[in-house]
Amino acid sequence: MIPTSAADTVPAARRRGRPPDPHARSRILAAAEGLLDEAGYLNVTIDEVATRAGVSKKTVYRFWPHKPALICDLIVERSAVLPVPDTGDTRAELTTLFNLIIEYLTAGPGSTMTLLVAATSDDPGTLARLRDQVVAPRRDIARNVLQRGIARGDLPADVDVDAVLDLWHGLVAYRVTGRPAVLPRHTVDQLVDLAMTGNVPRLPPT
Repeated sequence: MIPTSAADTVPAARRRGRPPDPHARSRILAAAEGLLDEAGYLNVTIDEVATRAGVSKKTVYRFWPHKPALICDLIVERSAVLPVPDTGDTRAELTTLFNLIIEYLTAGPGSTMTLLVAATSDDPGTLARLRDQVVAPRRDIARNVLQRGIARGDLPADVDVDAVLDLWHGLVAYRVTGRPAVLPRHTVDQLVDLAMTGNVPRLPPT
């Protein structure tokens, strides 16, 4: 007679354990989003996310290796990329673009971007996903707005598009984290005016 091990005597259903919860991931993301809105990035913890989602920490870590990866996925999946329509009016389009930058970096998921980038500095995979799926699509839209203005002759042909966008994004990001303060409408208008008059960084002569 072939000996029977203890494992062989346990019913198959019991050996398999509890089946995976198909809704666990979405509940975790919803819990993380709520906590992020209420407490800010620095106060989000895996313990609290797991508690709010009704899952174990082990379940959270099955999907994400650490908090930055979780918040990165949240931003990727829940950040709408809004276009700037071609209206033929360069000044209006630049103003719309600047306002979208402000809205995203101050009121939307983008408000955690600066902290998240710092937190993922030693995690190339998460940082690359953030840049490829969050930053790059918005950057492409912004570049197109300035390039349309160049094509119309409203902006100088040698405008350094990336430098202008870095300056605009950097100013807004600094007002969010370094010196929290509202960016007044007249400041936005003045910065758009500077672009329209060519008083912005230029590319070196070729």
